[in-house]
Amino acid sequence: MRRVLWIATAVIQPAAAFAAAVEEHAEAAHGIPWGKLALSTINLTVFLLILPRAIKGLVGISPRVWLAERRARVAQELGEADRAKREAEALRAEWQRRLEQLSGQLEEMLRQARADIGVERDQILAAARKTAEAIHRDAQRTADSEIRNARNALRAELAAQALAVAERLAPQRVTPTDQRRFVDEFVQQVERR
Repeated sequence: MRRVLWIATAVIQPAAAFAAAVEEHAEAAHGIPWGKLALSTINLTVFLLILPRAIKGLVGISPRVWLAERRARVAQELGEADRAKREAEALRAEWQRRLEQLSGQLEEMLRQARADIGVERDQILAAARKTAEAIHRDAQRTADSEIRNARNALRAELAAQALAVAERLAPQRVTPTDQRRFVDEFVQQVERR
């Protein structure tokens, strides 16, 4: 650090003094101030040579090393960004493929559900028809049974009324022989039915 300050003091101060002297002399002459241009160039060169060393002394790292590290870090980050971009594109493509598959699967599920609903509907209708037929058979049997019972009850009632009428009228008009004959005929007719 002391060396940089010594070089800066030893070179820059005389160069600045000489540039000031040349500037005063150049004001008198017209044209391109070659001397001033040469001294400014020397001044810039010295500054550019001293600046990296001064920065290294102040910061603790050489600007070239810092720039190289920075360049490597930027290149690495760009590589990582490129890799991340490729991964993101691959992931997006994968999700797009999954969405398309999901769409196909949903359509297949809907088709299968419709088919299942149709099968279930047919099964329910078949079961309902069987139940309706069973109810119809039971109702027919019940009706037939009720008709038989009604006929039997009607015959019994008719026979009871005929017997009551015959018992009432028979003593008045019918002889005992006729009465027996009527009863026998009636019983035979009832048995036939």
